[in-house]
Amino acid sequence: MMKRIVGWVVLLCCLVVAVLPVHAAAERRVALVIGNAAYKDAPLDNPVNDARDMAEMLRRTGFEVIELINGTQKEMNRAIAKFGDRLRSDSVALFYYAGHGLQVRGKNYLVPIDAQISNETSIRVESVDVDGVLDQLASSELNVVILDACRNNPFERRFRAMGGGGLAQMDAPKGSLIAYATAPGKTAADGDGRNGLFTGELLKQMQRPGLTIEQVFKNVRREVARATRDNQIPWESSSLTGDFYFMPGGRAPAAPAVASAPPAAAPVVASRPTERPVAAPVAAPAVAAAPPKAVEPLAKAGENGSERLIEVQPPVAEKTSPPPVEPPVQVAAVSRPAEPPKDQTIRTASFTVTGKVVLDPVTGFMNGEGVIAFVNGDRYEGGIVDNRKQGRGTFIWPNGQRYEGEWVNDTINGHGKFFYTNGDRYEGEFVNGEPHGKGSYTLQNGDVYVGEWARGNKHGQGRLTWTNGDYWEGEFRDDRQTDNGKLVYGAAHTPEVAAEPAKPAAKPVPAKKGK
Repeated sequence: MMKRIVGWVVLLCCLVVAVLPVHAAAERRVALVIGNAAYKDAPLDNPVNDARDMAEMLRRTGFEVIELINGTQKEMNRAIAKFGDRLRSDSVALFYYAGHGLQVRGKNYLVPIDAQISNETSIRVESVDVDGVLDQLASSELNVVILDACRNNPFERRFRAMGGGGLAQMDAPKGSLIAYATAPGKTAADGDGRNGLFTGELLKQMQRPGLTIEQVFKNVRREVARATRDNQIPWESSSLTGDFYFMPGGRAPAAPAVASAPPAAAPVVASRPTERPVAAPVAAPAVAAAPPKAVEPLAKAGENGSERLIEVQPPVAEKTSPPPVEPPVQVAAVSRPAEPPKDQTIRTASFTVTGKVVLDPVTGFMNGEGVIAFVNGDRYEGGIVDNRKQGRGTFIWPNGQRYEGEWVNDTINGHGKFFYTNGDRYEGEFVNGEPHGKGSYTLQNGDVYVGEWARGNKHGQGRLTWTNGDYWEGEFRDDRQTDNGKLVYGAAHTPEVAAEPAKPAAKPVPAKKGK
């Protein structure tokens, strides 16, 4: 009897610690997202996309979002005040800003689109003091401030003796994390694709189930540093006392060591006018280039309007193989109790387990098949080995996002299907929670990519097919098309467009929900 009681106690403790994220049960998530780009003298390309994609991502992870695009000083101050009014002691507060920012005498300022800055005095009058944002967060239990505002801007050149490039480092108050797109005093590029490099990588990492916020930013720092050859290194200041998860779920896999990664390739500049956005599966909408310009057509359109093939003939390149990824760690075999699984229900204040399960009389661990329903709305149904998701199972997030497939050691590994709230879906192979291997990604508008993946990106050989029948087939690297491929026009393509096969017409950008 005593062993059975001890077993129950161990079970409850292990499940609470290993499966339920801190704050997940009762937290109220509130975010303010601002993206400023329409500066009269120094316009930017990415902040509007960055802010809109970030707002959409935060909504998908349970945040109530206040969104402001191209805000004046008055609009920014009003939004910040509104943000503060919605916070309470049990809130998780997140502030995200993309746009111009600057520092003067160790203080950081965010620049509204209507700012007229000529000297130090005008900065304080025309800009928004970041300290004012921190003051609004004082009532919240857990705070996150993300500043993608380290761009090299023309305002600083007018008073460089008073400050310096980039932003100044700030000490995070207790229970807070402050993240910068690059190290204090440094500057970051605006970016060439849909999103800035920092925000684009952050959007991807935020959607990985089971990562703590510290792991999210560590992964962002590693990938951005690798992509820029250490020219841009994101930075955080943290005084968090507990764990926070953007996307609860399986345990976070160990990140591969930087030393084991392949050499970073030079960034691909997405500057061709024929590019079109294609969402990446484990990220908010990312950019994948549309078909590059065709060279030397091998076949022209037939008179009957039949399918027309245009083939690109670049220098021969070796086939790109996905970078190595550590295989999932298999769960060690455990001795099963003599008692077979039986239908039972286990209730706690945080979750309820129902199904054919049995408790190990020695360890108290649970094994079998069942449903774990969490009070925060998460739900798992499938195999359970030693309190971990194992075998086949389905995990459903409160926002409707769903994964169906294989699990290894509490992490998504193997073949599965991932359904996104905007209607997109991925089916194929996963390694450590990310598409890796072969798989297909279907957008809600019907566009489809089928081919090879590496760490959540299209990487290797694949085909990208549009709903009008056109498709591009060839080599992808880091989610972008290379020049090693061919564009095939479907029957729906008009003869007028085909008359100039060397310059394929741009295809319409598929609309994304919430944008």
